[in-house]
Amino acid sequence: MRKVAERAAQTEIYVVRRAGEIIGSMTLIRAGSEYADIARADELEIRMLSVDPAVQRSGVGRFMVQASIERARLLPGINAVSLTTGSSWKTARNLYESMGFTHFPERDWVVPNTEIKLVVYAYSL
Repeated sequence: MRKVAERAAQTEIYVVRRAGEIIGSMTLIRAGSEYADIARADELEIRMLSVDPAVQRSGVGRFMVQASIERARLLPGINAVSLTTGSSWKTARNLYESMGFTHFPERDWVVPNTEIKLVVYAYSL
């Protein structure tokens, strides 16, 4: 998260501001970037989506996910938006599912050298 300038050279970084304060951010990544975890050649991957805890459940996360879908529709060769989330993060998973994302358990993975399981969702354009 601290290497934003470095990451911005290879990816797209979006922020949401309210009254001049950053209340949300996300990175959009294409396959082949060193920052891509799961993106396939025809996918735009959402990474590092975060919302200020003070404004969670206010629609900021939904707005950012919708913005990623709209951005993906503008990119040639992109047919889906993908992301990973924590296996136990029920609120996040409910948001993605309510927006039409599908869980692909065959793509789930464990963070190397940990026991943290991440689940993969994708949204077909």
